[in-house]
Amino acid sequence: MKSRRTANSRSLNLRVPPSPPVLADCKQLAPTWQELATELADSNIRVAKVNGPECRTLVKRLDVKAYPSIFYLRDGEMREYTAARTLSALANFGRSGWRSVKPVPFWKAPNNWFGRACGVALAAPGVAAEMVEWSKKTYGVSDVVVLFVAFAVPTTVGMLAIALVDHLVVRQATMESANARSRDERERAARAREREEAAAGGDGGWEGGGGRDAAPHPHPHPHYE
Repeated sequence: MKSRRTANSRSLNLRVPPSPPVLADCKQLAPTWQELATELADSNIRVAKVNGPECRTLVKRLDVKAYPSIFYLRDGEMREYTAARTLSALANFGRSGWRSVKPVPFWKAPNNWFGRACGVALAAPGVAAEMVEWSKKTYGVSDVVVLFVAFAVPTTVGMLAIALVDHLVVRQATMESANARSRDERERAARAREREEAAAGGDGGWEGGGGRDAAPHPHPHPHYE
């Protein structure tokens, strides 16, 4: 299920990816699925179907094992429906029954940040192939240029990434080393002050007469036993 937020409502997308028309199970579910779309229209729930052979990238992302597979996408989570495929059961699941079904692991859901990133990564080769064909037809770009760009771009990006990581790591290590040196210098200065204070206190005891080892003063008056 894919959730879409609007200003006044939240629309939910209940999908069947994929449903090739040649499969008997998909043909059998098609009338019920159409009725379900009508049934849930007032609930602001979107019902859709996807043709698996034409959307192989989506099939991989959803980890489809059989046709048809029913998924409910909402709020960055995806739940798979495996119960009865009757109109009433499907409608109940779309309205509230989905709450009792545990969502799939987050990395399988296509409607959160991780799933969208995976979708971009999986779609990148196809987009690149389309761009290559377009550049060949529009500008007559040769295969040599295409190969050069194919190697040069990732190499350049990789080198920049390595330089950035190296800069960050070296900078962090330099800062940690400087902090450690500053901390050591402060500790040495503190120990030096303690030694100076201890030495000054010992000398004052002999000279001022206030120390523990000071010489006794003579009695100011004669003393008779």
